Amino acid sequence: MSRPLLLLRPLGRCLTRCTRRDRVDSLCIRNKTTDSGFSQRASLNRSKTQGSSRGLLRNPIRNAPSRPQPNFSKAHARPQQVVIYHAGSGKIAFIGMMRLSTILIFVVSCTVVAPAFYAAEYPWYIPPAIIAAGAFPMLFVSYTAAPFVNLVYLALPAFAQQSREHMLSYLQNVPRTATLSIETMKFNFYPRRTQVAISDLAPGKSLTRPVSFINTNPQPQPWWRGKDGVHFYTPEANRPAKSTPKFFPEAWERVFAQIKQNSLLMKNK
Repeated sequence: MSRPLLLLRPLGRCLTRCTRRDRVDSLCIRNKTTDSGFSQRASLNRSKTQGSSRGLLRNPIRNAPSRPQPNFSKAHARPQQVVIYHAGSGKIAFIGMMRLSTILIFVVSCTVVAPAFYAAEYPWYIPPAIIAAGAFPMLFVSYTAAPFVNLVYLALPAFAQQSREHMLSYLQNVPRTATLSIETMKFNFYPRRTQVAISDLAPGKSLTRPVSFINTNPQPQPWWRGKDGVHFYTPEANRPAKSTPKFFPEAWERVFAQIKQNSLLMKNK
């Protein structure tokens, strides 16, 4: 009986080794199947997420553009001054072109014509005479057109800025203490404004240039700003035009009537 037992012992060892290998192989197969299933599920989830992201990229949700909100502060801004006189764009442009043309004549006479006559066969006084002749139109136009008024602004007090009704009632009875901003044209075409009260204006005339009223109380100005305007020319009535929220032509006739009355008040004083 000892011999069969001895023979069965190596067989048992072989069987145990085979069973161990089968178990390990089964475990490896199971691991591979689980790993493959997990990878397949992960790939499916990735494809779904990629498809959803691509769909979102292809069909983006577009929000409606936001409309700009109206600026009520600008729409309901209270004007601090209104225009009561406007000479007209045509007249202003005509005077500006006259100034420009006379300046060009003076420049051409100084740089082209006068040097051409500066030679031995011409007298010495010909070039200076040409320069003086070219300067005369420029000086004449600048002197005669200086009193021409382009615009007249009327400063509104605080209570007149509250509503349109208050402003219209103030324009119906403009006091003598009201401040006017009279705009004229400088020699270099830039506008010049003169701040003056209605009580400081009086009717005036001039033999050399058109003048309708003068400033009896000119204020001292810095040297770089030039002298304050003294002589001004405007007609008594404004040009025919419709009133706008910032332009009231009918108010100028009342203001001009007060300027006429100032001369009588000054004489009585």
